[in-house]
Amino acid sequence: MNCKNKPELRERLAAEYALGTLRGRARDRLRRWMREDAALARAVAEWEARLSPLAQAVPPVRAPARVWNEIEARIGAARAAGDWWDRVGFWRPLGILASGAMAALLAAVALLPVGQAPPSELVPAAYIAVLSDPKTQRAVLVATAARQDARLSVKALDPAILVAGGSLELWAVPKRGGPKSLGLLEAEHASLKLAGNADRALGDVPLLAVSLEPRGGSPTGAPTGPVLYSGPCVKYW
Repeated sequence: MNCKNKPELRERLAAEYALGTLRGRARDRLRRWMREDAALARAVAEWEARLSPLAQAVPPVRAPARVWNEIEARIGAARAAGDWWDRVGFWRPLGILASGAMAALLAAVALLPVGQAPPSELVPAAYIAVLSDPKTQRAVLVATAARQDARLSVKALDPAILVAGGSLELWAVPKRGGPKSLGLLEAEHASLKLAGNADRALGDVPLLAVSLEPRGGSPTGAPTGPVLYSGPCVKYW
């Protein structure tokens, strides 16, 4: 039974989904409905936003060594990128300890419009990245781009991260080779032009990161300042 035109049922299912108590086939079914029902998608996102402070209060739990071993096995080729990967190594424990909050945030972000799309339009197959501050373990930036879109939409969840007298530069860190600049983050919301569509620009990029650079960006074409934020770039399809 669908929940269209049934506000009370929609709210109850949205709350159960956000809490994680809706499981199995029922959860899969609701996820399908969200792609077709904008009101339901918004209800789920609103419940996840309400509940997210609770996730911040939960003490982190260190995952078993086998979890990190599996991650390393999957991205082993990325180590070939060299020293710069070592500089963003802080995202390893962050990704493990904050994985629950990350999953919830990704679920909400995946339903937001990209770029100039109307608010009622849901994101199609897209690339999504949530970048976090390793000191506070809080998500500070969200980046999204539909697969065929040539622009990356970046929103600062905390406008206080914007700096005066310097520039925040966003980098794509591919599995092979050095980081590639995606542009400067100079406002709460940025729309950055990609080198081709997102499939071409981000298809082989497991990680996005932000470095602090001189005003106007890196003078060398490579990161020169400290890495402030980073997060995995995932495919939502």
